[in-house]
Amino acid sequence: MNADLLFKLANAFVLIGWILLIFFPQWNKSGFIVEWGVAGILALAYTVLVLSGLGQFNPESFSTLASVKALFQEDSAVVAGWIHYLCFDLLTGLYIVRKAYQSGFSHWIAVLCLPFTFMFGPMGFLLFSIIRLAKGKVTVSENL
Repeated sequence: MNADLLFKLANAFVLIGWILLIFFPQWNKSGFIVEWGVAGILALAYTVLVLSGLGQFNPESFSTLASVKALFQEDSAVVAGWIHYLCFDLLTGLYIVRKAYQSGFSHWIAVLCLPFTFMFGPMGFLLFSIIRLAKGKVTVSENL
């Protein structure tokens, strides 16, 4: 499949997950669809892209900034990296929604953080973490 088309499809497809997290968090199938449907399919696409290019993989490719930049000279590598972001940011959004629910927060607290998570990943996670900390919802004894 053409890298440009795959990029566009992944961008459109991930929106299903974000719509479920924002507008349908209480629907009993939302979490499953986000985790196993949307994120699962993105993870599968990522895996196929990575495994298809594994023959050219060099473990040293992650040792310097220059070598990481060189990895992303191929469109397929850029798309794989982008799908990696889409998948992990969506899973972080799912974590935020679940943790907000467990903490007894209004869903709007999660909704405030989700656009930042969608666009800037770790920034949304940090915002949510700061809110949890400020509201006293963080404990040292939280289980993994």
